[in-house]
Amino acid sequence: MRFPVLSNSPLFRGLGDEEIEKLLEAVNYRIRFFHTGAVIALAGEEIHSLIIVLSGSVRGEMADLTGRTMKIEDINPPQALAAAVLFGAGARYPVNVIANCDSELLIINKSDYLTLMAGDRRVLSSYLTFICSKAQFLSGRLRFHSFHTIKGKFAHYLSSLPGATSGRVVIDRTQQELSEYFGVTRPSLARVIGEMEHEGLISVDHREVRFLDLKGLSQLYEG
Repeated sequence: MRFPVLSNSPLFRGLGDEEIEKLLEAVNYRIRFFHTGAVIALAGEEIHSLIIVLSGSVRGEMADLTGRTMKIEDINPPQALAAAVLFGAGARYPVNVIANCDSELLIINKSDYLTLMAGDRRVLSSYLTFICSKAQFLSGRLRFHSFHTIKGKFAHYLSSLPGATSGRVVIDRTQQELSEYFGVTRPSLARVIGEMEHEGLISVDHREVRFLDLKGLSQLYEG
């Protein structure tokens, strides 16, 4: 198969390589290559096609009135761009989409994607499941960004990591990645982590964090 990565895509869940290839043979599609830093789509631009990342990595980001950018999420193979809003009335990209590195994208027009759904009900089922999962993810992100302080965001992030109930977690991102995820500067995040250690809330050893005051941590994002 030309695009074996698609068998791992949530949009083709349950389909084998040969089945996906046969479905694609029935529609028109194209491949586009974007270099590092290239703009793939701008916020507000109308969505005409389903776009799936075949290789490389892209990110969704938005800017506030001061010009500061905040990364919303990285989109890696075999994820799709804004697929959850593809068929919305007047669907438009909610954020800017930028290539993190040299990336190859598969582009299928809306009408052709509908043809795929009609050709195999599993494609339709996968799309509906994807939409529900994305809605849950966005709901969680909105709740996360409702926290006004960096401490609240960091405390909530720690509580969501595996092992949180045991009082010991391992951070799965670098401090730079975390600062982008929170929409703050790295020095600001580093300062907050230091303050939380000084206040006896946590103990940090490289990427391992031990909870010293569970009640105090929970108050940061529940209060």
